[in-house]
Amino acid sequence: MAFNGIRDLDSEKQLWSGHCRISRAWLGVNVTTDKVLHFDLILMDSKGNDIWVHIPPVLQDHFKRLLQEQQVYNIKNFEIHTTQLKYRPIANTYIMSFSRKTTVQHVPDVPSIPAFKFSFLKASELCFNSSGSTVLYPNLDIPEVKAFTTRYRIQLDVESNSGPATFIIFEYEAKRFFGVSGNELFNRTGQNNEAPPADLLKIVGVTKLFHVKFKINLYSDSQADFTVLKILEPTAQSPASVLHKDASCSSITSGVESSQTSSQHSTPIPAHQEADKGVSVDMTPDNKLKRKMHPE
Repeated sequence: MAFNGIRDLDSEKQLWSGHCRISRAWLGVNVTTDKVLHFDLILMDSKGNDIWVHIPPVLQDHFKRLLQEQQVYNIKNFEIHTTQLKYRPIANTYIMSFSRKTTVQHVPDVPSIPAFKFSFLKASELCFNSSGSTVLYPNLDIPEVKAFTTRYRIQLDVESNSGPATFIIFEYEAKRFFGVSGNELFNRTGQNNEAPPADLLKIVGVTKLFHVKFKINLYSDSQADFTVLKILEPTAQSPASVLHKDASCSSITSGVESSQTSSQHSTPIPAHQEADKGVSVDMTPDNKLKRKMHPE
């Protein structure tokens, strides 16, 4: 049965035929195996109506050789079904399915059939549409939004027999190590940020085995930064670094991070035989930058 437009199609009758342009054509691929799962089309008629076409896997190779995007074809003997799929490329509730009986014949271009279709909505309909096929969410991973997000880090000054170093623990790792978030630790600091929270004092003056990742600043003479990945108990076979006690705690400050190169380091810092130098512990709000510059 011939149809004058896609709007004439319904699922009650089969073996339709008519002229349509292939507006879009694509392959659905499994990203893990690279296996082609389906071959789909968007067909458009002279009135600008469109419909989604699904071609079964067993017929993909046959129709891929015959069909080309933006060309017009006379298509016969296809089937129409209703679809309740949540995700579909167009708003049409019908989907066209090719079968072994389906035939396609290329015809000269029909200028009256548009190549593309555009839909315009009011901003209010677009931004708060939670019941349609598209929902917009704010992109939180942009500088304008990140500027309002406060993050925290903990800096530990440690020393071994090879010299001092600054270890940095970021908020995610801090929660794993201490069981509380960086924000909670920050709120537990003493008046004027002079006293570190008790959760941090537990590791001050204690010998620990640190597994770290280090970053070297190629444009500065400052020491490398070590980011703590794991804090373990030392064993007889594994040396460790010592975090020393100090009556004072350095002030909460911020600095600027330069361009850096990074590499992984999983070798523990050699053991320090005797604790004889004071070391500070501080926690820095990290809403602008990621490292604190220490003088030599």
